[in-house]
Amino acid sequence: MTAAPVTPDLTEPAILSRARTQVLENGEGLSYEDLVEVLRLPDEHVPALLGLAHDVRMRHCGPEVEVEGIISLKTGGCPEDCHFCSQSGQFTSPVRSVWLDIPQLVQAAKETAETGATEFCIVAAVRGPDERLMSQVRDGVKAIHEAVDINVACSLGMLTQEQVDELAAIGVHRYNHNLEAA
Repeated sequence: MTAAPVTPDLTEPAILSRARTQVLENGEGLSYEDLVEVLRLPDEHVPALLGLAHDVRMRHCGPEVEVEGIISLKTGGCPEDCHFCSQSGQFTSPVRSVWLDIPQLVQAAKETAETGATEFCIVAAVRGPDERLMSQVRDGVKAIHEAVDINVACSLGMLTQEQVDELAAIGVHRYNHNLEAA
């Protein structure tokens, strides 16, 4: 005798129903406990989760997509030990620490703007920026603003409050941060 195949239950889980009500109807975020419950959902509920994420995005952002160009100001040689990242200095990889000069940075920003992108992001493979990197970012952002009409964003790792304030003062439009977990 063979057992009947098990059909997964694809009805929306209670946590997603609560999240839909709480986020979309009430405009409130989820609690830590709710987020953990969402993260523990079985794989068969990923389509429902993606559908909810799409509904939230459409409600708060609409169908438009902002196009952003990105360039690495410092590639490789990062002191962090993210096991998956080829930019970590902890591993042998063909990626080596390279510094981009300001004229190349400005040229990349111009080329990004020519594609129709509205934002240009400067990234660096670092735990956080030291004074040398902050100086290069300062000079780069200034040169970009003088040469091309594009918003400038940065992703430079963890910042001090003083660095946050400085980036805002020099006209950095947005800060992106990749929170990684190995």
